[in-house]
Amino acid sequence: MSKKKSLVSILIAGFLFANSLAATTFFSGYAGGKVNFSSNPESSTYDPDLKLQAFFAGQFNFTPNIWSHLEFSIDTGDLVSESLFHKTESLFQIDELSCIFRGNFQDLSNYFSVFMGTYDPIGSDVFLQRYFDIESIASKLTDSYLGLQGSILYPHFGLGFSDILKLHSLPFAFGGYMYINHENLKYFVFNMDLRAACVFPYFTMDFAGGIGAPLVNKYRGEDVIFAIDTLYWHAGTTILLGNNYTNSLFIQAGLYNASFTAKNNAFIVDSDDLYLLFEPRFYGNNFHINFSIYSLPEKTVAELLYVDNTMGIDTNFYTDAAMIGSQVFTIGGHLSFSLIDKNIFDISNIAGLLENGYDVTLAPYISTNFLSGQIHLKLSFKAMEVTRTSIANAFSIDLGYRTTF
Repeated sequence: MSKKKSLVSILIAGFLFANSLAATTFFSGYAGGKVNFSSNPESSTYDPDLKLQAFFAGQFNFTPNIWSHLEFSIDTGDLVSESLFHKTESLFQIDELSCIFRGNFQDLSNYFSVFMGTYDPIGSDVFLQRYFDIESIASKLTDSYLGLQGSILYPHFGLGFSDILKLHSLPFAFGGYMYINHENLKYFVFNMDLRAACVFPYFTMDFAGGIGAPLVNKYRGEDVIFAIDTLYWHAGTTILLGNNYTNSLFIQAGLYNASFTAKNNAFIVDSDDLYLLFEPRFYGNNFHINFSIYSLPEKTVAELLYVDNTMGIDTNFYTDAAMIGSQVFTIGGHLSFSLIDKNIFDISNIAGLLENGYDVTLAPYISTNFLSGQIHLKLSFKAMEVTRTSIANAFSIDLGYRTTF
């Protein structure tokens, strides 16, 4: 993942060049962004923050069997901390750059992809939507404005390729990934993953797992071409029992970069490596109630719209068929209870679960179609901030918009 503007120029130039070569090129895109207005909790006085999150995702169809994806996102700091037009620290990230080649055969289709960035990550339902053309089944608890990928159990991140086979006779796809990265590590890591997914009327599953091997060039102080003394294990699954129009059960579980070392022959799992989400969903007469129990990595929580802490419970109640005049609205709210700096491993010490405090949050929201997209407004009230700091720190507002073109 690069944060250099020069790389963006190269990518855009490359796509423009490709467009000049293929007269049949077709482009479709999806973009969104939101602004968040809240008080800075680290300030002793009232200090309003205005932050922006946005993303752009595009697909370039060069031929019916060759296409490419480009996606990037931006996450800014406070836009009004000093003056409206001062420089603001921002994180720019290229989330995906890929090229896909499809081969059609009698019994199956073969999708060969070359990619950079994060490609069809486990936890996101992007893979299911792309290969099975279904509606999103992702949890609304994990909504985000930092791209299509949403909440990620573990990413296929780096430089590599994949090969996916999709059967014509059954709603089933399977394949593998090979890629190299060096995220947060001193050495390059070579990764191999296998994946299988299926979509039936009342059962949907997406599963992947694999290993990563750091390619070190020292062994017992001696130079070597490469040596492997540690393996990193990763696996994840998304399961939906039922569908979007029935009572259902949504489950996500993932393990990212748990290590196994030859030195002590130990399997090590850190709290930030584990992702768990258990969500019964109830549906009737256009009214939904989703009850979620979760333990999520801290880096995942930082990107989500409705989650404040790494472990908690949440109730999301909403209707997506409210009529105001002739306009259809989605109206609902999240009521959550979450523990500060706790995770699934802390359950064994029940007496200490509340030692770091907790948050109770009410977050009503409303959304509707507007122009060619959808506008979304959310108000959040964190009740414990009233006693912890001040009532000003308890409120925040998010206004977002997504559109296709």
